[in-house]
Amino acid sequence: MLNLPQNVTIVGSGTQGSMLAFRSAAFGRKVCLYDLSADQLTGAMEKIKGWFGDWVDQGKLSPDTAAAAYQSMRTATDLADALKDCDIIIENVPEILTLKQSVWKELDQAAPPHTLLTTNSSSLKASDIGAFIDRKDKTFNINFMTPTTDDLVEVMWNQYTSEETKEAALDFLTAQDNVPIITQKEIKGFSLNRVWRAIKKESLKLWAEGYITPEDFDRAWILEWGTPHGPFGLMDKVGLDIVEQIELTYYDESQDPNDRPPQALREMIEKGWLGEKTGRGFYEYPDPAYSRPGWLKGRK
Repeated sequence: MLNLPQNVTIVGSGTQGSMLAFRSAAFGRKVCLYDLSADQLTGAMEKIKGWFGDWVDQGKLSPDTAAAAYQSMRTATDLADALKDCDIIIENVPEILTLKQSVWKELDQAAPPHTLLTTNSSSLKASDIGAFIDRKDKTFNINFMTPTTDDLVEVMWNQYTSEETKEAALDFLTAQDNVPIITQKEIKGFSLNRVWRAIKKESLKLWAEGYITPEDFDRAWILEWGTPHGPFGLMDKVGLDIVEQIELTYYDESQDPNDRPPQALREMIEKGWLGEKTGRGFYEYPDPAYSRPGWLKGRK
């Protein structure tokens, strides 16, 4: 029986990687955040410090607990250093199959034998990413949403995932107050995320072909479903470059022109309009239109 994973290595310190590192540290795990870029790691730790401050302000953590958790974290640009004593690796690199396969081969060779290996991928299957590794029985998929603000995480097993791995993975997630929603067998995109993908795909089509503006679509969505933002606001939070990468994985697999992300999205990305992280996407940040009083009812 595997013990509860305590030492966590997050591979990739982008937006999601930073949030995952914060979440695990906030719940007492020993976290190492790994990236090839020291500058990227410095920026990530600054964001993490801010999230600890937010949780203190919200009463989720005491100042002393937050400070101790932050101080317990470490960063690494050397892979061997990042993986020493590691119990679970959460890989968080771009949604490109060949890249993830290459990274997983390195991780498989460098990590201790007992280490679990998972990917925070919303569209690529762990069995495909791990096609060339040995520890297939210790692999599975997870898909976090916004780990700094919500508890939901999708989990997906594959044909190789052992019962020990399943038990350890769920123990790890529940110990950091996540709510695991389990897809019992592999399918591209999990379960909930496949439904979100259908919404995202149709929303982009309606916008790109000139049927509706992002603001009007989001306004209708929020009025009907009572969410804090609509599909376009959520895509801005994910990052429009990530949205495109995910859509391209579906197109690469199907070769169906209907699965190709619209050219209008590519043009936004080429302008550097990637969403919240760059200050502009479908909305402008840090004060998007949907956060303004009166916006929901169409007032300026």
